[in-house]
Amino acid sequence: MKRVIQYTGLALIIGLLCVFLFKPDKAAEEMHTPERVKETSHTINAKKLAKNFDEVAEEPKNFKTLSIEEEITIDDPSYVAEEDLEGNPQLNRYGHQVAATIDTPINLLTGEDLWLYRPNLLDKVKQEQGIAMLPIESIVEINDELLSDLTIGDSLVFTMPNGGEQQIIVSKINTISDKVTSWDLQNTQRQDIGKITQISNLTEGSFITDNKDEYHLRTVNNKGWITSKSQLMSNNDNAVKRNSEAFSELLK
Repeated sequence: MKRVIQYTGLALIIGLLCVFLFKPDKAAEEMHTPERVKETSHTINAKKLAKNFDEVAEEPKNFKTLSIEEEITIDDPSYVAEEDLEGNPQLNRYGHQVAATIDTPINLLTGEDLWLYRPNLLDKVKQEQGIAMLPIESIVEINDELLSDLTIGDSLVFTMPNGGEQQIIVSKINTISDKVTSWDLQNTQRQDIGKITQISNLTEGSFITDNKDEYHLRTVNNKGWITSKSQLMSNNDNAVKRNSEAFSELLK
């Protein structure tokens, strides 16, 4: 009887041991068990989808409409808009503002004179230009080499026959042909005040000083005169009057 009890106890121990050894790990079971996807009510209905293929979904309540029509401005006056690409005007539509003017750095040419006064050339100038009356203090010889070398931004100080001075800035150069060139002039406030035009050996110019005095310049073969409009109009010489009227047209 005692031996039977021993065998029975041994059998129970072995059985428990087998159950413990061969029982699957719960974590391993969860790892290897494929996740089951529950069927929901959102199952796609193929027939319904085909039927409503052309319909547009309603706009969500929290949808915010974005607008590209907001204009962006740039306050920098030196900003220049790019040119249209392939003729597309839309390129300059947003954020492109063309500045009215672009300031060019001023290069003051100190010690340089565009003309020098030559009273000894009075008779020669009268003969070449057919003018009987000219103030001797107005006779000048122009520095043609300096005029040809001027570039945009160059600045000179003009000396008037009465001793006054006017600083000018070359704002634009127009090369019309190999024999015709003009230089647009501004004052230090970058206001247009006149121009000088050269046609072959003839140089003519007209400009207004900061004192609102109008001056006219005319040289032939670099020799000629510069004087005020009032002086020209007071002269009884018809040739001088014609020159005065022609120069006034340059300021328009």
